[in-house]
Parts: sequence; C-alpha cells; structure tokens
Amino acid sequence: MEPSGIELHRRVLIIDDNEAIHADFRKIIGEETGNDAELETAMAAFFDELLSAHASATAVFEIDSAYQGKEGLALVERSIQEGRPYAVAFVDVRMPPGWDGIETVKRIWQVDPALQVVICTAYSDYSWHDMISTLGETDRLLILKKPFDNIEVRQLASSLHMKWYLARQAEAKLDTLKSMVATRTCDLEHAREELLAINRELSAAKVAAEAASRAKSEFLANMSHEIRTPMTAILGFSELLMDQELSENGIEAVHIIRRNGDYLLGIIDDILDLSKIEAGQLKVETIACSPARIVEEVTHLMRLRASAKNLALLRNLDEHVPQFIQSDPTRLRQILVNVVSNAIKFTEAGEVWLDVHLAAADGRQPMLEFEVSDTGIGMSEDEVRRLFQPFHQADASTTRRFGGTGLGLAISQRLAEMLGGTIEVESRPGAGSKFTIRIAAVAAQSAAREETAHNAPREPLAKLDCNILVAEDGCDNQRLIVVFLERAGARVTLVDNGQAAVDAALQSANDGNPFNVIVMDMQMPILDGYAAARQLRERGCAVPVVAMTAHTMAGDREKCLDAGCSDYIAKPINRRLLLDTIARWVANSKSVACTAD
Repeated sequence: MEPSGIELHRRVLIIDDNEAIHADFRKIIGEETGNDAELETAMAAFFDELLSAHASATAVFEIDSAYQGKEGLALVERSIQEGRPYAVAFVDVRMPPGWDGIETVKRIWQVDPALQVVICTAYSDYSWHDMISTLGETDRLLILKKPFDNIEVRQLASSLHMKWYLARQAEAKLDTLKSMVATRTCDLEHAREELLAINRELSAAKVAAEAASRAKSEFLANMSHEIRTPMTAILGFSELLMDQELSENGIEAVHIIRRNGDYLLGIIDDILDLSKIEAGQLKVETIACSPARIVEEVTHLMRLRASAKNLALLRNLDEHVPQFIQSDPTRLRQILVNVVSNAIKFTEAGEVWLDVHLAAADGRQPMLEFEVSDTGIGMSEDEVRRLFQPFHQADASTTRRFGGTGLGLAISQRLAEMLGGTIEVESRPGAGSKFTIRIAAVAAQSAAREETAHNAPREPLAKLDCNILVAEDGCDNQRLIVVFLERAGARVTLVDNGQAAVDAALQSANDGNPFNVIVMDMQMPILDGYAAARQLRERGCAVPVVAMTAHTMAGDREKCLDAGCSDYIAKPINRRLLLDTIARWVANSKSVACTAD
C-alpha cells in the first residue's frame, strides 16, 4: 500500500562514461532482471515482511543513463521539475574530460539534497578521506568498490531506494503535521483573540457592575440619610408628646405617628440589610442565647398584631430544645418576626402556631427547627418557587389586600443560611402555609449577658450636668436634640456646620471653659463632621466627639472612628441611647481639655 500523498518512484540514475557499465546495471536491477532465488533469499535477510513489497530482490527499477556529470545534473533537474525525482544515483568517480564523480555529486546535491548516492570507485583517484573532506559526513553516500558484485548492487539499490522512500514518507507526514500544527495554531490564535475580546468585554462589564454597585450603595446611603433624618424628628417629637398630658384622641394620634414611623424605618432597614447581604457586608455574631427567651419575645411582640385580627397566636417549645445555643439572637429574632408577621398578615381567620423542636442530628450537627404554620390563604407552587425573591409578594395584584415590600422573607432566607441553616415552605391555595426554619444548634453553657439585659429593670433617663456642643444643620433635629439634652440638665451650645463647631470648640478652650462632649452630625454644609473631627484632633482637641449619622451601611461606624470621633449613634436618634452615651463619656473624661493651636 502506498503511503498517502507519496508516489513510489523506482527511478535510478547511472552516471558513467562507460556504456558497458550501463548495460550491466540494466541486467542487475533494470527491466532485464530475471528471477533469482539466491538474490531473493539474500534480500529476505535484510528486510522484514512489511517492506518486502518494496524491497524485493526481483524488483524492477526504471533506469536513466548519463555519460558525463553535466548530463547527469540536467537529468536530476528535469526529474525534480516533473515531480518524479530519482531515489538513487550510481556515479563513477573517473569521467573524463568533464566533472569527475565527486564534483558531479556535489553539484547534484545542490539541486536534490535527498538523492541517495553510490560512488563507484577502485580508490585510484580519491581515498575515502578525500571524498568525505569534499562532500562532508552524510548518510546519503555509500561506496561500491569495483569490480561489482550483483547481489551487492541489488541490495544497495533496494535498501537505498527504501531508505529514500521512507524519508520522503516521513517528510510528507512531517509536512502534514506542520500543516496541522499551523492550522491548530491559527485556531488557537483565533480562540485566543476571542478570549481576549471576551475578557475585555467581561472587564468592561465588571467595571460597569462595580460602578453600578457603587452608585447603588451611594443611592442607598443617601436615601438612608434623607429618610432617617426626618424620621429623627418624627419619632423624637412623638416621644416627647407621649410625655405630655394628652386627650385620648391625642394619645391615639401619637401612637399612630409612632407606629407608622417605625414601619417606615423598618422598610429602610430591610432595604439596607438586603444590600449588605448582597455585598457580603452583613455579619452575624455567635454568642450564647436562649431559644425560649427569643420565642417568648417574638410571640409577645406579635400577639398584639394577631389579636387585632382576632387570631390566636400559639407557641410550643419541645422539652429537648437546649436551654442555650451558640447563635446570633438579634438575627434569629429578626427571622422569626418576619416569618410570624408574614403568617399573621396572610391569615384572615383561625390560628398561627410557632412550634420549636430539636431536629434529628443523624451524626451531623444538631439543628433547631422553628415551624410557623397558619390557616391563611396559602400559595400555589409557582408562588412558592418565587417566594424568596426580593420584592416578590404572593399577593401581587393591583387590588391586593395585603401590604408589605416583599423583602422580609428574602432577608430571612439569607440570614438563616448565615446561621447555618435553611428555610423551607409547604403550602396549598386555601389550605394555609408552613414555614420550617432550621439553624445550627450548638449547645452553650449560659447566656448570662442576654438574660441579665432582658430581665434588668428599666432605669430612668440619665441626668447630665455638663457643657455640650451640638453641631447639626437640620432645624427640626436641632430643636429635638436640644430639648432632649436640656431636659436632662445639660447646657447646650448649638452650631449648624462643621467649621462653626471647630471654631466654637477651640474658642471655649481658650476661654477656659471647654465643652465636656461634642455631638457632631456627619453630613453638614461648609465643613462636614468627618473633616471637623479631623481638624479638632490635629489641633490638639481631645474632647470626646459623638458622631450622629443617618448613614448605616457597613463601614460607616469605622469611617467615623477613623476620622477621630470617639463614638457613633445612628439616626433616628434614640433619646435613652443618646443620653446614656453622653453620660458615659462625661464620666470618663470630666477633666479633658481642648487647647487651641
């Protein structure tokens, strides 16, 4: 079988000035060759069965003759042009009057370097060393010593022809391989260009996504500030009104204001929580806490809402539930409030149950299960599948009876996962729903800190006997904070921007009557609270600075502390927290001075 793309040419060139030599070669390897059993046996010893078709002792070669070197060179050139090159050339050394055999071989190899050459010589003109010195070390050159031996000639012709043929085959395969490599390289280069283009697109998309994320964070931070700032006045003044003697209608109106203010604050907190979760910035703590206490708090908080709809809110705590577990009580409480509130919202009549038990561990980490079941409207399978998507609501029609943002359950699912668990739902339209909340339940020794804080009696508001500088640009919040502080006994100086705060703090120090505490809003005109705090620290003022900010995104507290503030309070301002914080810093730094530079 011929190798693909390689045509077998049994062509031999004889270059010798003696006509009788040409006749001898035709008898030995040419068309005049007859059957010779002795030659067949000899050839079989040199070639295996796979090559026998090409190396047979009776193989016939096509012989061309040249009588001078130039004539031989011309034949070689023509064979190359025709695409039928010679495999072997037998060249006599002595060929007067033109080129001798060595010169002829040298010139032929310049045209056809692959040609296998047999030098016919009696070593009368050139020694082997002389030949090698002229033609170089090569495996394409053999010596046939005169007088010829027929078997030797046949062996040389067949073996050199096969050597030439296999070399051509290897070259063809190498060319094919090079072509394949070139094609593959081209394909890879094309793929590389496509990958680079995709990477450029991904990089651009990443930059755009990061820009969008920053814009989203900035938007949420600004919205948080813009909502929380007026909420400080709404909730704060409603608290002050509760201290007054009001009519029954007045008390009800204040409670309505307070309730709706808390609702709006809950919405912005949910949006910020979801944003923090998506950004990976929301952290959960792991402390000892009481599942029974958390369930009691949640049911106590939700019972008033259930009673308003004539619903029974029932709870059951299995005796095997650990007294204390390692978890985040704030986030667990948030999950249960969201899920129980959701059950109450979508239940018109009947009951809502909160059942708590320890799930079977099966050799794995024990899990605590909170099952919230209701007799409400239920959900379809499609609604259940989309239930935990942010802003999705089961009751999504324009005439819907139930309010809400659709964020509570999405946040609860993420929080449950952060507490090492999951939330699952079973529901059918008209047959109610059951939410199963699972969290990791690693037992703890005690929850002294939580229990003490929960059971501690509510103390009266702190009293202040100190000088306080308040820097706040919102007129409503100015009035509210001043009332809070002055009713507590503090002497208040009020400014409306950061530069005025710096000037007032340094001036009071020069006058020998430094402020005990500076309450600083972080977002003000002329000079904001961050820059004002830095200036005060740079100019030697060590008075405690309590930051007030409506920004509550991850890192806002650290940003205030890094600017030089001593503490941090989020808006809306909680009166008790504000007074307690100031009282603590006054007690710790009663003699702190602020010296002007």
